[in-house]
Amino acid sequence: MSKLYERIREARRLTGMTQETLAAELGISRSAVAQWEMSEGTAPSVENLIALAKRSGLAFEYLATGRGEASFGPPEAIAEEEASYHPLSEQQRQLLAGFEQLRPRQRTGLLELIHSPAARRGRR
Repeated sequence: MSKLYERIREARRLTGMTQETLAAELGISRSAVAQWEMSEGTAPSVENLIALAKRSGLAFEYLATGRGEASFGPPEAIAEEEASYHPLSEQQRQLLAGFEQLRPRQRTGLLELIHSPAARRGRR
């Protein structure tokens, strides 16, 4: 079974991209991609593995673990996926940051408040 760094290198080569080009598409540094491809290097985040799997046409399970079918279909351009992404507004970022600081019970309470009938009446 191949090692993660070998499968990452394989995936990048399937794309025909250099480390620098792949890094630019993923919005990371070239040295991060180089680290992924080293036997003692760092591992990419799950999000970056997903993006690399889509871009290369390799199955995520194969890329992440070495198990399963290697190919899932034709490669997809990462830029196409990003086109549907809408950045958060400043207000949304602040709300999310505050939500992440809450304890689990507080989060549940806030979500219940948002979905309560009174909250829905206030939106009319």
